[in-house]
Amino acid sequence: MLSYDLHVHPAPSVARRWGDGLRVWQAAAEAGVLGFVWKAHEEHTVARCRELPAEPVRAFGSASLNPWAGFDDVTGAIEAGALWLWGPTQDTAGAIGWERPLPRDWSRIVGWLREFDGPLVLATAHLGAEGRAAFAELAAGRENLVCSVTHSLYVPLEEARVLAASGCVFEVDAYTYVHELSGRARGDLPALLDLDALVYFTSDGGQHSTGDPFVFGARVLDGLAREIGEGRATELGVANPAAIVSRLGIAAAA
Repeated sequence: MLSYDLHVHPAPSVARRWGDGLRVWQAAAEAGVLGFVWKAHEEHTVARCRELPAEPVRAFGSASLNPWAGFDDVTGAIEAGALWLWGPTQDTAGAIGWERPLPRDWSRIVGWLREFDGPLVLATAHLGAEGRAAFAELAAGRENLVCSVTHSLYVPLEEARVLAASGCVFEVDAYTYVHELSGRARGDLPALLDLDALVYFTSDGGQHSTGDPFVFGARVLDGLAREIGEGRATELGVANPAAIVSRLGIAAAA
């Protein structure tokens, strides 16, 4: 079971999805999930989240640094209530890829974020090492910002140690755990858990092929429990996602 699933992909999307926002919200309610982050490659999702009921499941809107989003788009989405800012996943043609560079407006966005005092998770998404380090530097020492390293099992362990020392948290997601990334080495989960850092589990679900994201996530987490033990698996899926939400004070936010 997950307390919060902080990385979910409802429709609409260019990619085929299991269900739209309402269907995903209903599935979360049935699974006892308290909230989920709506991530999209093609748009910011604050407005879509506001169309969903506020209880018993909270849908958290997010903003994206993909090439279609300029400075005004990104800052406007955060001012409108986005609680996650995802690093880029696409190139200028809209193709999904890895080790993406920081966006062209990054220096302006950094200046704006240094003055921003609301809660925000800086999730690295598909950024390369330079971008991950920039996110970590921006969040370091800021109570309102959290740097979350996305797909962290695919980050070299030595780099992860440096990021952990700066205060980053680490996402382990079901999708890239089950579907290993071509040409990229997946690291060792016990080694990641041995870092002095908070590690949490997400489904990264919503794809048509994986079905209900919360059922999919729970199934993968059950498998991880056989590897790392029930106690640590519960920390990953229940205690630690809730700790991130609680740290930002956003569970009861308007």
